[in-house]
Amino acid sequence: MKRNTINETPQTETTENLFSEEITNNVLDFSTTLKELRKTVDPNLIRQRAGRRDRDGNVHMVEYVEWHTVADVLDDNAPNWAHTVKDIRSIGDIVTVTVAITIDGVTREGIGTGKAISETGIKKAEHDALKRAAVKFGIARELYKKEFDAIEQTDEPQAFEPKAISDPIAKSLGDMVTGKQLGMIRAIAREANIDAEAECSQMMRCGIDELSKRAASDLIEHLQNLQRNTVTPMRRVG
Repeated sequence: MKRNTINETPQTETTENLFSEEITNNVLDFSTTLKELRKTVDPNLIRQRAGRRDRDGNVHMVEYVEWHTVADVLDDNAPNWAHTVKDIRSIGDIVTVTVAITIDGVTREGIGTGKAISETGIKKAEHDALKRAAVKFGIARELYKKEFDAIEQTDEPQAFEPKAISDPIAKSLGDMVTGKQLGMIRAIAREANIDAEAECSQMMRCGIDELSKRAASDLIEHLQNLQRNTVTPMRRVG
């Protein structure tokens, strides 16, 4: 019996040590993976498209990467990565797709939008969602930062002005916030991790379901302004 007891104690300690060492190695490996994913994207892989229009009517070009470029970066630096389509829903003629990317047990999500009536639009939504989830791991984040830095330099964010609406509460059923507006509010809030109900209560002094169409439009604009500030430095994003 003594011989068995002596043999079991070191074995238990060895198992615990190996488990602890495995956890430490996983953390170190994930940290190394993040550093690789956050490296600047090869300039040859960066594309441009027409983006926002400023107050003077000038169109500013936006730099971006294709979804397959993002997938290649993941394949090269995180071979065990996996993605899942978590949600697909229609909001009027718009479809939103939520995609989750998992690397070493860490999952981050992104939401993309496209035209619901087109298969191409649905694919675009999924590809955009994939890229937005990848940004949260650091892939091509500098492109998003560059875009929003340019917005801040040329256009001051328009603050929400509750005084513009004397009474945001709908006066009739026909004037109430539409289903499409509610969907947009929820989609923006979900992607940016914003408490839309709290923002509405603070700005409008009422609930989202009580809003008039005009007040709902202003709330959507307000949430979009907040959303622009959540990519860098990831304010309100966990």
